[in-house]
Amino acid sequence: MEFINKGSPIKIRIGELKGCHWATINKGQVVDLPRESGISYGFSVKTTEGELGNIKVETKQIETVRVTRESILNFYDELKAIKGIGKKTAEDIAAMYTREKLTDMIKSGAKIPVRDDIEKLLREKYGR
Repeated sequence: MEFINKGSPIKIRIGELKGCHWATINKGQVVDLPRESGISYGFSVKTTEGELGNIKVETKQIETVRVTRESILNFYDELKAIKGIGKKTAEDIAAMYTREKLTDMIKSGAKIPVRDDIEKLLREKYGR
């Protein structure tokens, strides 16, 4: 079920109990979670336009960034595969950024708040 975060950024647990990862869902991001999890985190159900009888109902649409559990886990596995980045560092990076956000930061030349050697590895991998 798709949920949208309308409040402040919140960290959520992604994955199995013994191999979980943490991800930050910022305001306006959409995340696909089981119903119980989305409600327990306090997210709102994402709505779209539809029909009510013969009346077309339009809702205000806000441009959002969609985050899925699979994309977070894939990004984490991708980071872990880089030689020189360990499990904990990969988990921290995946919790702070999405692949797209990290790529945009690297391409814009922004400083990434990690050790210099890790930043160099990330720039080599995602700076193309």
